[in-house]
Amino acid sequence: MTLAAVDHEKALAELDQLMAETYQLWDEEWVGFSWRNYTYDHVSRVRALARTLGRREKGGDLVIRYGATLHDITKSFDGEILTGPDGKRVVDENGLWLNDYLPPARANRLTRLYDQLDLHRTVHSKSGAIVANALLDGHGLPPEFRDHVQEVIHSHLMPGPQSSVEGKCLYDADTIDANIGLPAFYRNIRISMHRQEDQFAARGDDLDAWLDANRDQFLREYLGERVPAWNEGKRRDFVSKLTMPASQEAAGARVDRLGVLLEQMKRELDDPEAALKDGMLAVVWRFITNRRNPSLTKELVQLELEHCHGEPKSVAARLIGDLRKEVAGER
Repeated sequence: MTLAAVDHEKALAELDQLMAETYQLWDEEWVGFSWRNYTYDHVSRVRALARTLGRREKGGDLVIRYGATLHDITKSFDGEILTGPDGKRVVDENGLWLNDYLPPARANRLTRLYDQLDLHRTVHSKSGAIVANALLDGHGLPPEFRDHVQEVIHSHLMPGPQSSVEGKCLYDADTIDANIGLPAFYRNIRISMHRQEDQFAARGDDLDAWLDANRDQFLREYLGERVPAWNEGKRRDFVSKLTMPASQEAAGARVDRLGVLLEQMKRELDDPEAALKDGMLAVVWRFITNRRNPSLTKELVQLELEHCHGEPKSVAARLIGDLRKEVAGER
């Protein structure tokens, strides 16, 4: 079958549905730095941003759509990072960390394909590329296109000199989403609060009770010190390592934007009661306290219903609007 003969919208929709279904076959709420509802949202955001970067860098949109949709299709098989007898992390031939195999609680055609191909404990960029090729073959896509998508997925953790512009678009979008800007700030909140939950639980203490009693002090330290340092660290450690000018420009703008918003949040702490009603702190506090496997996509819908209707627009609506644009890959 030729590329033109394939109904790409139908194929992509089916693959997206398979991806969403697959991520819910595991019951673990947290593994490493990800929670169960994170990965599907992350993939959707990466696809949107990779397409934006692709337009700016003249990449092929169709291969980006397939590659981005499937780039983390085997990520949920990654359990905890493997360590050797010396306590050091086990790496593959490219220096990428290897994970223990985490079996799903339930099965579907993708998990059976993964087992059939014997991809256990394979870096997910490699296993995902192999699985993607097989899935695209099932949708009738021609070999040369499948090979290009496989290269794009394989490049998303470690692009090389031979990586295509589409592979670089996916690598940069994947790096930006997890590390830079408002979606990454949301992820930082989730990871930080998860760690604190574990620490409080180990002591037999109640994190929510502590947050209620120490709310303002916690927010001043977190938003006034920890997050600004984290944000500027991303500019230093990640922006210059992105592979394309459009990516570096988008990432730098995200760091700048978050810096401005953090300054606004710090000013809101002068009157936290008012800000927690319709300021940016209302959004942040929701993210801090709503910790049971949330989905940012669903959170945004609820926040828009609460804060983005009527005039004049609330201060919270500005943060929600900026977050929505980054989620959509527009910035």
